[in-house]
Amino acid sequence: MYHVEANKIYKELLNQLTTFKGGTSFKIGDIKIAVQGKDGLGGLIEEWFGVWAKKNKFNITSSKENGSSQEFPDYYIGDDKALLEIKSFDASAGANFDLANFDSYCESVANLPERANADYMIFSYILNGSELNIQDIWIKKIWEITCPSARYPLKTQVKKDVIYNIRPSSWYAKNPQFKSFTTKENFITALFDTQQKYKENNYLEVYLNNIS
Repeated sequence: MYHVEANKIYKELLNQLTTFKGGTSFKIGDIKIAVQGKDGLGGLIEEWFGVWAKKNKFNITSSKENGSSQEFPDYYIGDDKALLEIKSFDASAGANFDLANFDSYCESVANLPERANADYMIFSYILNGSELNIQDIWIKKIWEITCPSARYPLKTQVKKDVIYNIRPSSWYAKNPQFKSFTTKENFITALFDTQQKYKENNYLEVYLNNIS
């Protein structure tokens, strides 16, 4: 199910998992500090991963190497340039990252169906003071890390009735409230059912505002 190169990368990551310990330092002038904050760690892990993968002789290219401004994907892998995304989260808080902007994903997957086949490499970490330990790593497809919610067929980040981002399921939990989808078709159906329901709600709100 996963891309051959992604599988190879994942197996080697697991082989080296116990060595993935470190941290972040920051320096301006003659002042150097050991960073204890979690802000920006996701981007640093993504960048570290690219260096690690190349050091381990994997066929991988960053989407940013050619000056690309696109947000997706993080990397291309294999001779066929398959899509690979990197995500990370604090293991003590649970997965709370954004998978994609909701509107952008709906538009892009309609025009670029292969986006739904992208592989996701996900890292969970523990930060004790300034010491960072990678605790676990998963390889997943997007339907394995998304789920329904009480409000919409697809779990999303909603603020003041506006949908912003697609949010992950608790795929690692033993008894989550909402279970992950089991097929790509279920995910795509939930995605566009959510889009339809969201539009209908917006049209209704406009209508009620106009007649009030």
